[in-house]
Formats: sequence, C-alpha cells, structure tokens
Amino acid sequence: MGTRLEQQDYQQLLFLSRRLLAEAQALSSRIAAVNEIAIAINRSLKLDEILRVVSKQAKWLLDFEHCSVCLSDTNDYWRIVKLFGPTVEVKFSDTTQMGVVGISLKTGQARLIHEKPIRGFLSQYQSQIIIPLECDNRVLGTINFATSAARSYTQEDLRIGYLLAVQLSAAIRNAERFEELNRLYLELEKEKRKTDELLLNILPIDIACELKQTGAVKPVYYESASVLFTDFKNFTKLSEQLTPQELVDELDYCFSCFDQFTEAHGLEKLKTIGDSYMCVGGIPTHNKTHAIDAVLAAINIRTFMEWRKKEKALLNQPYWDIRIGIHSGPLLAGVIGHKKFAYDVWGDTVNTASRMESSGLTGSINISLSTFELIKDLFLVESRGKVNAKNKGEIDMYIVKGIKDSLAIDPTGLLPNKEFNDLYFTIQPDTDTLIEESLIDQE
Repeated sequence: MGTRLEQQDYQQLLFLSRRLLAEAQALSSRIAAVNEIAIAINRSLKLDEILRVVSKQAKWLLDFEHCSVCLSDTNDYWRIVKLFGPTVEVKFSDTTQMGVVGISLKTGQARLIHEKPIRGFLSQYQSQIIIPLECDNRVLGTINFATSAARSYTQEDLRIGYLLAVQLSAAIRNAERFEELNRLYLELEKEKRKTDELLLNILPIDIACELKQTGAVKPVYYESASVLFTDFKNFTKLSEQLTPQELVDELDYCFSCFDQFTEAHGLEKLKTIGDSYMCVGGIPTHNKTHAIDAVLAAINIRTFMEWRKKEKALLNQPYWDIRIGIHSGPLLAGVIGHKKFAYDVWGDTVNTASRMESSGLTGSINISLSTFELIKDLFLVESRGKVNAKNKGEIDMYIVKGIKDSLAIDPTGLLPNKEFNDLYFTIQPDTDTLIEESLIDQE
C-alpha cells in the first residue's frame, strides 16, 4: 500500500516537474522573443519603423486579433496606430471616449480585461491587455492587445506585455528625441542661412567667408580701383517739403535702384551716408575694367534720376538733382569693427573721388584724369580743364556724356553694342589669368 502511494506521488511530482519545465521553457522563449524585438526596435530612431517591427514580431509573444498603440498627438489628441487587425477610429480628444485605454492613460496602470467592456474602440473584444507606455515619469501612450475569446489572457501574458512595453517606451522616447534634434537642427540651419544672408548683405562673399573661417579679415592693397560717389543737390532744403516717411521711402526707392545698377556692373556697394551713395569697382576681386564698369553704372544712375525728375515734375512734387563723381587709383580695403562689421576702403583715391562728386556739375558724371585714361576709348568725354577742388587744389576733370556713337546701340549713348562688348572683353582678362595673377600676388 505504502509503495503504491509512493509510486503515485512520484508520478504526480514527475508530471508537475515536466509541466513547470515546459512553462519555464515557454516563458524563456517569450522573454527571448521580447529581447529580439528590443534589439530590432533599438536599431531605428524612426517611429514608423519601430512600430512596423512590433507589428511583425509581437505575435511571437501573445495571441491577439487586435494590436495597436495609442500615442499623444501634437494637438492635444490621442491617435490610435493599428499594428494588427481591423481599422479603428484613429483620433480622440477626450480619454473618456476611449474606454479602458483612456483609464490606463489617466492612471498609468496596466489593465487585464476578462469581460467585454461597454465603451471604447475595443469594446467588441472580450479579452484585452492594456499597458501604459511610460518613460521619464511620463505616459507616452499605451500598447493594446485584444481577442474575441473570453478569459484568454493571464497574469503571465500581462507580464510579458509589460516587458515589451518597457522596451517600446524607451524606443519611442528615443525616436521623439531624435525627431526633436532634427527639428532643432533644421531650425539652426534656417537661422544660419539667415545669418549668412545678413552677412552677405554687409560684406562681399569672399570677405564673409574669410571672416567666418578665421574670425578676421586681412586688409588688401589694390593698385587700381575706381571709387564712385553720388550726392543729391539741395537735399536738405527739398527734404523739408517731405514728411519723414516720404523722405525715407524716396531714398530707399532711389538707392535700391542704384543697388541694381552697381550689382549689374560688378561694383561693390560700400555704404550710404544720408543722401550720399558710395560704391567701388575692382574690389574685392581685382579686374581691369573697373573704371568702365563704374562709368556704365554711373550712366544708368544718371538716366534713372533724369527719368525720376520728369516723373516728379509732372506730379508737381519736389525732386532731387544728382551729382556723380568717379576717380581711379590705389586704395586699401578691409573690414573694420568687431560688433558691427563694415567693409570699407581707405586712401587718397577715396578722398579724390569724393572731390570729383562735390566739384561736379548737376546731372553730370564728373571723372578724374586717371579715370579718363582708362575709359577714353569707349566713352564720349568732354574736358572741363583744371577745376579747383577743396583741399586738393586744381585737378583735371572731365564730363562723361555717354558711350561713343560708334559703340552704342541707341543715339543717347546709354546701351553698349557688340563692338563695345568685344573691346570690353579684350580688356578684361579671363579666369585663368586672374588665378595666375592671384598666385603671383600671394608669392
């Protein structure tokens, strides 16, 4: 009798041991599956890819007819991302409409459901597991499993789901941080572009690049460049007839047009001081046509101001007459200041160019002898003889009438023809020559 009982106890114990071993092996397999999913989802920093991995591999962990995640949206909405099963409503603004999922979002507690709930987008399923996705003490959402059969899930299923939720929460948080970093990077790039654009509005591109790379700009000596000044006659007196806003608008309109002319002819605008406008040809990139470029821009400016004068006169509005002066010679160019950068030029050439403007005739382009020698073959020029200039004494000055008749398209001498352009490009060296000269200068 005792032997029979011992044999029976032994069989029961053996059966129990085998069952526990099978359950342990099954649990070990499920934990291994969780680890594999964790490795896979942590390979990506994109939320869509992370959820795609979970949708494919979660079936190794639990039996379900529905699997989804609920995640917070940017507009105070909760969105449902279906991973497996029929399509469900995708957005909710009120957690009370979400049934047990909404309760888990509020409480941060996992839910094991054995009976079909009354409300919520999962109300058609008898058995459910709802597990919050939590990271850094914040509920990011939930992961939801559901099936139609009653009492399908156990506490062990809940624990396995929890292990997956921990890994998924961390992966989602990493994806959010990566997305935030990308957003900040794009904003940084946008601000950097704005900064670069502002810098290029102040400095020539080569000078701006040197300043960004080295933090300083070495002054450069140019053996020959052309400085152009403009000024409006009786500016102060006529300005009294305008409101401050009208004055600013008119200056902005005129100087904006000047900018277009100087840019079209390769001149570097340096500054405006009151009603004075200054630009230079032949810097920061050296060229041999700087005097021609300056005169062409000056002709455009003079013609524009003549047109503007006629327009204003027809409207019985005050108008400004302009004086333009150009001088060519050596100068030094560089950047001054540490807080508000300014690209500027220095030397007697600048002073003389200013005297060309102030000693000029209204509505004329007044040039010096050195500029005349550089442009005389292309433009119709009239000598003024020696003219007294403040602090300079008597200086040879010339008035530019326009492009020579044989080199102009139009009778007014405003637009150059093909022959003019051919002559221009024989004066201007090609790119290879410029590079060669630059290398010689550096040596």
